[in-house]
Amino acid sequence: MGILRPSETGRLRALGRIGDIVLVSGVVLRFANRRGWVSDELTTKLGAPSSSGGAGVSISEVALAGAAAVRLLKSVQRRRGA
Repeated sequence: MGILRPSETGRLRALGRIGDIVLVSGVVLRFANRRGWVSDELTTKLGAPSSSGGAGVSISEVALAGAAAVRLLKSVQRRRGA
């Protein structure tokens, strides 16, 4: 995002955090559904596809969720340190 000015990117940080939270929670929800900790009804109600039928999580989803989780953890550490 080197094209945008710092004042513009400062306004978008909240949207980035929300996107990270949604991405990580979606992967966690699908994992919990596969393990049987969450029912298919609840998974469908929350908008995630049911993955108990054998459709696994792709490696790209895991990588994106991992990067989002790292960003969220770093932002929490920065807030606690400040």
